[in-house]
Amino acid sequence: MKYRINISNLSFDLEVEKIEDLPESLKNGVASAIASALPKEINLEPSQNLSKANFITLEEFDYDWEKAIQYTQNTDVSIIKLQKGKKYRIKEYSTQKLKKDLFIISERDSEIRFGLDNFDQWNPDPLVKQDRYVFDLDTWNSKVAIVNVDLKSAQLVQEIQPFYRGIFKNSSDKNQSGLIALINSNTDMEFGLLYSGGQEDDLILIQKNVNFEGVIWQELKANNGGGLQVIMDNCNLKQVDPPTYFKKQLKFSKNAVMVNEGSFNQIENTFQGMGNSSNIVYVEGMTFLLPPKTFIQNYHNRYNGDSLESTNQDVSHYIHPIPSVGEKFLMSRSYNVQGVPIPGMLRNVINWEKLGLEPRPNVVRSLQVGDRLKINGEEYLIKITDRIPGVAFNSEYKYNGQDSYYAQEFKLDKDLPKELPMVVEVEVLESKGERLLDGNLHEGYIIFKYNKNWQTNMDVDHGLDYMLASNPFGVLSYNHKEISLWAKDTVHQGFYRQSKSGNGNSKGYTLINCRGFEDQFKPDVPVNGSGEMPKKANDFIDFLMALV
Repeated sequence: MKYRINISNLSFDLEVEKIEDLPESLKNGVASAIASALPKEINLEPSQNLSKANFITLEEFDYDWEKAIQYTQNTDVSIIKLQKGKKYRIKEYSTQKLKKDLFIISERDSEIRFGLDNFDQWNPDPLVKQDRYVFDLDTWNSKVAIVNVDLKSAQLVQEIQPFYRGIFKNSSDKNQSGLIALINSNTDMEFGLLYSGGQEDDLILIQKNVNFEGVIWQELKANNGGGLQVIMDNCNLKQVDPPTYFKKQLKFSKNAVMVNEGSFNQIENTFQGMGNSSNIVYVEGMTFLLPPKTFIQNYHNRYNGDSLESTNQDVSHYIHPIPSVGEKFLMSRSYNVQGVPIPGMLRNVINWEKLGLEPRPNVVRSLQVGDRLKINGEEYLIKITDRIPGVAFNSEYKYNGQDSYYAQEFKLDKDLPKELPMVVEVEVLESKGERLLDGNLHEGYIIFKYNKNWQTNMDVDHGLDYMLASNPFGVLSYNHKEISLWAKDTVHQGFYRQSKSGNGNSKGYTLINCRGFEDQFKPDVPVNGSGEMPKKANDFIDFLMALV
């Protein structure tokens, strides 16, 4: 459809198509004049009525977040202006790759809330767009800012590793620089996982007048050198620890445990099957290890010809089978890091390769304090159970480069004869765990144990607090020491974890009237107590405030 427009103060007639069909030159030049001259009875749809100024609004795109972002990336417009005091909700989104400048601004008090409430990250619906990060700056030289806008995450599931959402990420490739800013914002989202592009040209990160409460604030990596500078001006940053355990009503079968409500996904985490962590069940003084998928794939299936695909089935979880009286199976004598047998100790997982023995089918069992065993005609009582200590816990049972561990140790009431072989057959004379196979619910806990033991001892009651104790998931900052930092009037209320990239050098650290930069915060360069904000950062802030 076409309209003929007679513009009285021009000396010619102009015939155009609908605004959506105008050539780019007309859109940007005379579109607003044309729109104002259209007959009043013509109503343009919101998607047609794009702003003729140097910004767009989400309202003009019917609140279609991705269309609005991509419009800024494919036109000369770089600004999205939000209505002051208005709250926006972006329920579904995918990470938007940016290739040019983007500025999201408001006069004041706007809010964007991202995501679906109670999103299940462990069983995602492939039809629902729900990425962790909002923006991917990839490898280009960025100028991106969000000003006077609170950024909030949807309600999170109560779990030990929440689906914390982040604002920015970029590529770990070289040659990135630019400026990224978050100014005047209350947020519970991670600022970003960001990498340097080199040593000389800085990627400058500006955090000004920011209040944060959440799991992780920033992960700043100097993989390509010390060209990553963070500015923190009047920021109040607080780490909020997620839970490490949940009280549950539990029902047991021989090789599984079920929860009456909730899910084992609540203690699922990326450390499962790696590192010095474990998930356990604690019930009525007994501990049950929750083996990760890697144990099933790399150990159980391989040696037993089984085809189990996973251990976590949401409301149920595989456990090493609870033995019945009369059952016979194989166990390993325990040993120190030099391989020397420990006289009165057994392990439930046999490391056939380390022992130099031909593997035999054998299903690992769950044993408890108070269980009685017969070994080589002699009766033994289990007095202590615990995880294997030290580095053996996460390094000894590797296969295909994966930690395939989860071995437990059992201290007996007396030493085993020295002449016994390293692998022995045991017969169960008494099994404390059998009482849980009554079909009833039993009150207990599912627990994420990180860098913590979980010993049960016949002679020592460690108490519930000991068993529940763990290091929670999350840190406030996890940065390489080669970054540069200028901070003023900033409170860092949470764990500062520091590592090194080994590439390049820091260009300096300045802390002015700051608190909380402790824990592993140990730069290789002196920390200054005074100094002006770097000029590039200050100039960019002035530029952004002029936009508002």
